Amino acid sequence: MSFNPVIGILVLIVVVVAWFLVHYWLNPHIENPDGKARITGSCKDTMEVRLVFRDGKVAKTSHWTDGCAYSYNCVYAAVTLATGKTAEEVADIDADDICEFVGGLPSDHLHCAKLAVDTLHAALDDYLKKSALSSSCVGCTLQGRGGYQIRDKQVGGAAKGGAGS
Repeated sequence: MSFNPVIGILVLIVVVVAWFLVHYWLNPHIENPDGKARITGSCKDTMEVRLVFRDGKVAKTSHWTDGCAYSYNCVYAAVTLATGKTAEEVADIDADDICEFVGGLPSDHLHCAKLAVDTLHAALDDYLKKSALSSSCVGCTLQGRGGYQIRDKQVGGAAKGGAGS
């Protein structure tokens, strides 16, 4: 009995497609989020975060990544830490919080936590921009570039939020 490579490739394709469909089904996307962001890091991993706010707090989240298991764990940690928090509390979440939540990361995967927190903060920034357009945004200040940021919040020495984050 010989191995037919075409059948092997077809089986592999079916398994991969099935895995992606199950993954998507288990992690549905929020259709009309209050804030969303999709960022591709220098490692070429892409993360997406969607946030829904109710009564000033994160009520519902969804997340996605095409990255490794470390990336998945980090983006999952980011949205889990954000759930139930106000915008200002979400702004306080940093890469160290994510590393602690996942039980630590190897040094060559610390960038996964940074990418997750950057994506979370970009989704928060999107929410704040939309909120400021529809009502007054408590805790937000207008930046010169037209973006919004949480007052006095710093990330790596630069103000968080805004169009350039």
